[in-house]
Amino acid sequence: MTIKKSLIILDEFTIFNNYEFLSKDSAVVIAVDFRTHRKLEEKKISHELLDDYLQNEERQKLYDFLLSKYSWFENLSQKQNYEFNNINILSLMSPLEFHEYLLSILIKFLSIKNVLEKNHPDKIFVSKKLSEYVKLIQTTTKINILQSNFNNEKGFLTDKIEIRFNIFSKPFTFYLSKKTYSFLKSKYENFICSVNNLWLNEKSTKEIVLLIEFNSNLYHELISNLSNSKRQLVLLNRRRSSVLSKNSIDILKSNNVKILNYEKFSNPNNSEFTSQKNRLAENIDKLWESEELFYLFSINGITFWPLIKDRFKKIFNYRLNDYLKFIFQSQKFLKSLDIKKIILLGESGETENILLQNIDTNIESILLQHSFLRYHPDLKNLQWRYEDQNMIDLKSKKFFVWGKNDLNYFSEKSLIKKEQIIISGSPRHDKFFKSKSSIISKNILITLSPISQRSGLGDVNLVLKYNQFLTHIIKKLKKINDSKIIIKLHPGENPHNSILLEHLNQISDIVVYQTKNSKDLIVDCEFLINISPELYDSSTIMLEALILQKPVIQLILDEESLNISSLHSPIIQIHELKDFDEIIQKLQNEEFKKLFIEKIPIELNNYLSYQNSSCTRILELIDDDT
Repeated sequence: MTIKKSLIILDEFTIFNNYEFLSKDSAVVIAVDFRTHRKLEEKKISHELLDDYLQNEERQKLYDFLLSKYSWFENLSQKQNYEFNNINILSLMSPLEFHEYLLSILIKFLSIKNVLEKNHPDKIFVSKKLSEYVKLIQTTTKINILQSNFNNEKGFLTDKIEIRFNIFSKPFTFYLSKKTYSFLKSKYENFICSVNNLWLNEKSTKEIVLLIEFNSNLYHELISNLSNSKRQLVLLNRRRSSVLSKNSIDILKSNNVKILNYEKFSNPNNSEFTSQKNRLAENIDKLWESEELFYLFSINGITFWPLIKDRFKKIFNYRLNDYLKFIFQSQKFLKSLDIKKIILLGESGETENILLQNIDTNIESILLQHSFLRYHPDLKNLQWRYEDQNMIDLKSKKFFVWGKNDLNYFSEKSLIKKEQIIISGSPRHDKFFKSKSSIISKNILITLSPISQRSGLGDVNLVLKYNQFLTHIIKKLKKINDSKIIIKLHPGENPHNSILLEHLNQISDIVVYQTKNSKDLIVDCEFLINISPELYDSSTIMLEALILQKPVIQLILDEESLNISSLHSPIIQIHELKDFDEIIQKLQNEEFKKLFIEKIPIELNNYLSYQNSSCTRILELIDDDT
């Protein structure tokens, strides 16, 4: 007699505690994510990982496939139907948001396809959401819907704002809806800016340098230097409030920086605006039902459009009014104000995207490098694959980079014209060269770069490896006499941060920060350990540690970089725990530590030009109109 084979696919939202069939011999149980794997492991239920059904080579092909889809809206037969004031509304979704969301969907889609092809089940048990994947692949096997709880699921991308803070040594996070956040931000800023006379007069005739989405606390010195410009310095922040703290208010007031109140440049009740909005809403709604999208969003002859359709619909319905308002507002203030320069820290955000599509040839746009990604020559080919400028073409007229390494890197790898790339140094690191480090501290700082969805290689196995390495490192460091371990999470929003916190709570009662100033932590540490899950991520905090004359250990979990060694560099790059144990032992020797510290200045000259004078350099470049 043939035993019927059941396939049970579970994710973290599935309610499965009461299903006795999970432990039956005839059932193949698949865990979709880390939390599900951990729950099944605790219950001693035999299972497999969905991630094991898709090899790295297949994931890399998916990555390349998505690169070809960034401009999907350009392939629509009637793309003019989605334009407002010469801007295609469909182009405003961040390419990185588009990439990470679709990559996670496609990985799950093809993994489930491989599961079905290998197991040939008679019955399938999945949640309603996962059943949508199964139905696209096959229609013959009976599908049983499992109960799920989505109360804790975060909504579609960026419909919520993550608020992060520390209470003593414990990080906390909560979420506000974007609409609630925008409302509160508007009311708060209106009050603060009015009281402190921070609003830019919308009838101003002064020449303007416009900073886009800048954190004034982080770029205090740059703002102070640019305030000496012959032009008025103006700040435009839509995502983060410009006056979030007393310190930021003081910085703006003391340097006569004004804030652009873009809301004053619109009339959303205008009948023409309303008419255009209704036209676009109708056209976009029709688009979601178009056969074109079934074809555009297909792979290996199978469409995956039904899996993403609702999400796209929600995103554009939710953001349409905001998109149109800011297009209208930006076109109006770009025409009304005498803006000569616009400085940006990125180009993929919606604010930046709209502005770059609106500015004319009279305004010079400048992209300022904001992170440290390249330092090892053997990594550059692999890193370029995941570099922003490889994924998204440069839109700004100039690109200010930190040093010689970056100039050479982008000149060699990118299509950016060499005359567009200018070495400026890093303005937010000038203050690091003025800081004095503690020479008696026994603090050991561990910085954790989270696993992202950028490459598609960050699977459950990598999470497990990360946890294993972190546990080992902490146990090893606790054996060092008089040492105090401090852990710094990445400040950005990333789902892996919550997994890291859960793991840390299980293994040790140690100090954990997410929002604390990195410079203060580095100054008071003996050396820094950075865990990098993937080779393209080199974390700016490592560069900051070098500036402050601290030895740096980078533990890379990505197996693609196993053949790369950097013991010659002040950044000690390792891949194995046995190597970590050896290095930690050696770092207890003052002569060994001194050897690495002596190498730092030479390396820094390649990484950073205009050390301690980058802000002055950028002021010169900004005021130079040649």
